[in-house]
Amino acid sequence: MKKRIILAMEGDRLATSALRYAIDIAKDSGSVLIGVFLRDLKYAGFTYATMLGTDTTGYAVLGQAEKAATEKNIGTFEQKCSAAGVSHHVLMAQDAPIGALIEESAFADLIITDARMNISSLLPDAPSSSLRDILVDAHCPILIVPNTYRSIRHTTLSYDGSPASVYALRAFRYIFPEWADHRTTLLSVVDKKEGTHLKDNNTIRELTDTHYPNIKYQVLKGEPTTAITKYMKKDGADSVIVMGAYGRNALSRLMHQSLSNALIKEAKVPIFIAHQ
Repeated sequence: MKKRIILAMEGDRLATSALRYAIDIAKDSGSVLIGVFLRDLKYAGFTYATMLGTDTTGYAVLGQAEKAATEKNIGTFEQKCSAAGVSHHVLMAQDAPIGALIEESAFADLIITDARMNISSLLPDAPSSSLRDILVDAHCPILIVPNTYRSIRHTTLSYDGSPASVYALRAFRYIFPEWADHRTTLLSVVDKKEGTHLKDNNTIRELTDTHYPNIKYQVLKGEPTTAITKYMKKDGADSVIVMGAYGRNALSRLMHQSLSNALIKEAKVPIFIAHQ
């Protein structure tokens, strides 16, 4: 299915793995790929130096270097897209980079970005503040990819019985019909004291059997973040994992951040997150 896909990258850092994922996905589906290159405001506008009342000369030099690196990376993006026969164009997000990306996401089917996305090196957390803002506020699903490229041949659906997890597995199927025949696992984690039945067992099986012809079901016992991460490290090397979105409340953000952080840092698999 043809899609409008955003590849979101820091302007001065070429995320080669994310670029390869994006080009492969766009090529396979005949999609349009929009390269959104985000400029760091601390260089582009000397924001922090101005606030602190310090000399901006050093920032000007660094800003010029960042601008040159961004232009070089845009050239690489355009060259690789053209070589692959992928329809593409470029957008620059300078004045309010994350805000501009969020606005653009309302008109996209998917955002692809990498786990290291951070447009301010003053906040070197993982996932970064920049990435968390995108995860919470984007208007379309997001595919976070690891720093090392591996072909996606298997789909893992993370199901916890919540409407968000059900929405995500439907959204993934709608956006990636070309992957419908992939080997698929619906993965659920229950408390050690519980049985191994899925929540809403009959209805979820009827839904997933309809959308995923090669599906199997796996129920694990334990704490979700630990159990899912361990499973993906062992059995998910060629898989994308599908999750429900970060919620708007603090508890939901904390729980989802814990799992996605572990998957990004330890399992190193692509993560698809869909918003309701």
